[in-house]
Amino acid sequence: MEKYINIINPVFAQCSNSQCSVTITSPFGNALSLTNIFSSIFNLFYFIVGIVFFVLIIVSGIRIITSNGSREKVSKAQSTLIYAIIGLTLIVFAGIIIKVLSSAVPIFNGLL
Repeated sequence: MEKYINIINPVFAQCSNSQCSVTITSPFGNALSLTNIFSSIFNLFYFIVGIVFFVLIIVSGIRIITSNGSREKVSKAQSTLIYAIIGLTLIVFAGIIIKVLSSAVPIFNGLL
């Protein structure tokens, strides 16, 4: 007897009072909300960014320690640290903007 997974599943949308929710039925039986999916993706993204930022700080510190006084190596390590801080700042501000927009625009309410 062959076993298979039904990959074609219904998608349900429901709107009331200018708030819409889309429910995707998983082949494994549990229902996933579109807002929960986006929220999980954003949380995973921020977690990965935090890990990358932490690794860049550690790498920059190791480069500064092992530079043996070479100005060129210290300069490269400092630029790596500065770019990591700038990147983290931009991502944090982007997250703040997304949160503000998701609370201001009703269709994105509850996204994050």
